[in-house]
Amino acid sequence: MENNITEKRLKARKRVDDMKKFYRHLRVYIIINVLLLVVKFNLFQWFKDDYEWLQSPQFNDWFSWNVFGTPVLWGLGLLVHGLYVFKFKSKSWQELKPKFLKDWENRQIEKLT
Repeated sequence: MENNITEKRLKARKRVDDMKKFYRHLRVYIIINVLLLVVKFNLFQWFKDDYEWLQSPQFNDWFSWNVFGTPVLWGLGLLVHGLYVFKFKSKSWQELKPKFLKDWENRQIEKLT
């Protein structure tokens, strides 16, 4: 009985820690992407006349792709992180591993022993 309560408490603690990590990840995502947009639309214009290379079309294209590509790609990673924490309830890789992989591993172990 005591062992069962301790195990439940450890699982709950891990779940809470994973949720905290997700919310920290979300916070950093929002802060960085807001800063990127501020740089793109405000600060970038202030320095554009001072530096010749900032006026280059290649630099502007590269910068625009990075400012808008970063939230999209990072957002996909954040989505996967959220799914792992909230949908799959922070299960281990062993628990999430598909049956065909488990079967393959067992066959290989049997073959090699």
